[in-house]
Amino acid sequence: MAGASGEDLLQTARCEDLLYEQIMEVSVLGDFERRIIDALKGSGANLVEGARGVGKSMLLRMAEVELDNEFPQSKKIAVYVNFKTSTLLEGVKADERDAFHIWVNIKLLEALHEKLIKLKLIAKGGSQDPYFRVFGVSSVGETKALLEEKIHLLQSLAFQKNEKTLIEKLGQDFLAKAQDTSFISTIIKEICEKFAIKKIIFLFDEAAHTFIPSQQIIFFEIFKLLHGERVACKAAVYPTVTHYGRNFEVGQDAIVLPVFRFDPGEAGRRENRGHFREILKKRIPARSQVTKKIFSRGAELDLCIDLSNGNPRALLHIINSAISGGSGLSERAVNLAVQSYVDQELLPYHQSLTKRLPLYASHIEVGLDLLRSFLIPEIRSKNQRQTKSSYQSAFFTLQRDMSPNLKLALDLLSYSGMVSQLGTVKISGGHTGPRYLVNLSLMATEKGFDTARTSDAISRLSLTDYREFSSSDSVITRYLDTLLEPSHTCSGCSSPLAPDAKFCSECGKPTVKKAIVSSLLEEPVDALSVSFKIKERVKTKFATVGAVVQAPRAEVMQIPYIKDVRSRIVKNAADEFISG
Repeated sequence: MAGASGEDLLQTARCEDLLYEQIMEVSVLGDFERRIIDALKGSGANLVEGARGVGKSMLLRMAEVELDNEFPQSKKIAVYVNFKTSTLLEGVKADERDAFHIWVNIKLLEALHEKLIKLKLIAKGGSQDPYFRVFGVSSVGETKALLEEKIHLLQSLAFQKNEKTLIEKLGQDFLAKAQDTSFISTIIKEICEKFAIKKIIFLFDEAAHTFIPSQQIIFFEIFKLLHGERVACKAAVYPTVTHYGRNFEVGQDAIVLPVFRFDPGEAGRRENRGHFREILKKRIPARSQVTKKIFSRGAELDLCIDLSNGNPRALLHIINSAISGGSGLSERAVNLAVQSYVDQELLPYHQSLTKRLPLYASHIEVGLDLLRSFLIPEIRSKNQRQTKSSYQSAFFTLQRDMSPNLKLALDLLSYSGMVSQLGTVKISGGHTGPRYLVNLSLMATEKGFDTARTSDAISRLSLTDYREFSSSDSVITRYLDTLLEPSHTCSGCSSPLAPDAKFCSECGKPTVKKAIVSSLLEEPVDALSVSFKIKERVKTKFATVGAVVQAPRAEVMQIPYIKDVRSRIVKNAADEFISG
């Protein structure tokens, strides 16, 4: 990084790995980012939509930092709230009340309280706490400690230890008030009056990434209740499969801000390369050996950027892997790094969705098989045909009225970043349909182009050159037919079970469903999105993701070579793994 600290931040792939003061040091703002940040700082309700790693969190944090700096003049407060451990509260009750609902309300109160302290509107050691009506304590310090304790107690309920004792510590009065979002909203508006605040802007991160639909619906009910008058709400969401519930209408209750900046055309690639070079320059010291390794090989660096598909986290993974051998960037090192990224990040993440979204497990598996076994080979055949234009394609289309099963399978591929939807185009019969871009890293590793020189193929990409499929194609139909086959059977009589069945229709035996979070917590540390070396070190002390989630950061730092920065990376990777 060419910033003030001179610290190498090349491995800090997640926004959460950065300290508050590092956010603006590493930020690169083009027109695209500027438009989104300005919308986030405005009064309307917004949904920042994009696949994992495209920079949603970074945009939220940049908006927060700018609003913090502008507060003396604007009197607008930005409150960043991260809900990345919400999956822990799957199905958890707090004395018959939904623990997740209470947890969300308390998390936003805690974040607002912290911001009031940061902006010196209330003093850490002083009195006159604005939450006196909620908690009955007047000391700012007492309130801070109380909020932290309540959140810890609610999360402890997830592990079902001493539930009765935990409920007693939480208190009936607290639970009743904390569950009432209207009451919480009134308190927030009173704070606006008390401190002459023009607007409080909540920036919710990870909330809509949770894979429990019931939690997502609860969150958007809270979102809708809070938003209005002096309160504005913004939330980061994944594309296509977020559950908003019947009472929340996208477009009416909130405007979507898509986060996908990659344009595979020549001008778009040129702009993207400049933007991502600036990102790298801000993350590594200007005169370091790492800088020389990366920037002395311009063509190879361009290839890394192109194959990242406009995803900053993907770029950082590819670059780190390519230079990990100690030598500089080379075409061979880049190809191996891209193969590693696809094998260790892109494909495993999509496949892991079967655990996170068990109701959609068949669509996840069939969609990936359809993509790799039919769609990409058909695009490859198209690319290998000799034509005058010599264009290359990484695109395909289907008619808009495709079957719901096919649409869901493609939506899930978009969710994980395997494909990206790039607008609507004309197709045969005078109709229009969605155009999809296959992730270029996947196209390269699946040998989808007419040459092994991927950089040459990418330079010949044409947005107007796409493989058109019919959803009634016999091959596609054959894949979709497998979705009709039962994927669950009764443990008692082996009869087929519907995905959401509570009892077997044949023998009446209750179905046993394991909580999603339980499966995720039991996953080995190898599942975490960190480097191989870090995984090997962490495994000497923690065998599972759950062990890392529950361990204090100080305990993680006892591992050799895992200190302040790396312990933050490890803890954030574990929290992200269970939240999506």
